[in-house]
Amino acid sequence: MYTIKYMGKYKDESQILKGDLPKQAIQYKEPDNVTSAFLIGALISSPIIIILLILILCKIEIWDITFKNINVLNLVITTMVASILSLVFVIIHEFLHAFCYPKNVIKEIWFKPNELAAFVYCNAPVSKGNFIWIVSCPNVVLGLIPYILWMLGVFDSNSLVSQTIIIFAMLNIISGVGDYLNAYLTIKQVPQNALVQNYGFHTYWFL
Repeated sequence: MYTIKYMGKYKDESQILKGDLPKQAIQYKEPDNVTSAFLIGALISSPIIIILLILILCKIEIWDITFKNINVLNLVITTMVASILSLVFVIIHEFLHAFCYPKNVIKEIWFKPNELAAFVYCNAPVSKGNFIWIVSCPNVVLGLIPYILWMLGVFDSNSLVSQTIIIFAMLNIISGVGDYLNAYLTIKQVPQNALVQNYGFHTYWFL
């Protein structure tokens, strides 16, 4: 059974300093707060996000859509709907992180209101590959997959649905920049056969 607990408001690191950390564990070279992680993640992921936006413009060009025939009201409505859905799906995003951890360990969902952020905390050691999937999964499921389906024309028959889906997908892709930073740091810093573990606000690896 998956043990996922909602813990409420995160105040300081003492709330999540739980479990044992191996003495040989090496801390990631990483930002000290969520805001810095978001900004650095945005910088690292910006080339990919720009490419995705260019591909959207290419598809719009194929449709021969110009600014003159865009329904502004429909665009406003779909943007609002996609934005609301993205906020609602924040909890789904965190649950997807949690579900990717081993089944029999405790996963905690915390909310950090001062930085408008939610996060999952679990201090179970996992493999390098598993950790990369843990941090990437929600962005793949809620962002990349809808984006690919939109690019393939799955939603082309309904313009309102199509606009809502692509805006929703891009919002989820962009909102995951902190997760992309974690994946990038893991790929760059962690040896292939190492284990990765969260301890407090920081992430560590060890052999």
